[in-house]
Amino acid sequence: MSTLAGAIVGVSSALIAERIRWRRDNEKETAQTRRGVYSEFLMALSQSHSDMRSVILQGDASSTEVRYGLLHQALDGSGVWRLRQSLSLTAPAEIIQLAVSTCDALTAMRDVLIEIPDVRNDAYLRSRAELWRTNANLRETMRRDLGMDGPPDPEVGLYRFPAPP
Repeated sequence: MSTLAGAIVGVSSALIAERIRWRRDNEKETAQTRRGVYSEFLMALSQSHSDMRSVILQGDASSTEVRYGLLHQALDGSGVWRLRQSLSLTAPAEIIQLAVSTCDALTAMRDVLIEIPDVRNDAYLRSRAELWRTNANLRETMRRDLGMDGPPDPEVGLYRFPAPP
């Protein structure tokens, strides 16, 4: 009888340990997946902003129609929309909401550049400030979600000002 009880305790302990190990491995894999999607999404946001600035600075967009097409391609070609869908499968609701706000700020900036093709114009500078503010909030929330400790991203503090009027 004591042998049977010992066997039950031993098997139960092994099963509990295996379950704990499985849960830890699963959480680690989920965090890795999120980290990859978060990184790709942030890089796509940056790429689209950079590509839109390049369209304006190169001066290839002399007509509104050409500028419209090039700026849309700069945004669409970055993969930001595809990656936003990936976020919807991997990220918590708070991050999805912040990602949507950041994409909205990016498209608003694109629309400003379609109408006023000047990266020194006040309307562009206000839209860029809004993009940076929403992007900073998104990055900071992503870092918290991934359990990153230490000081926050030093750039985040640079964009911590109220939303433009």
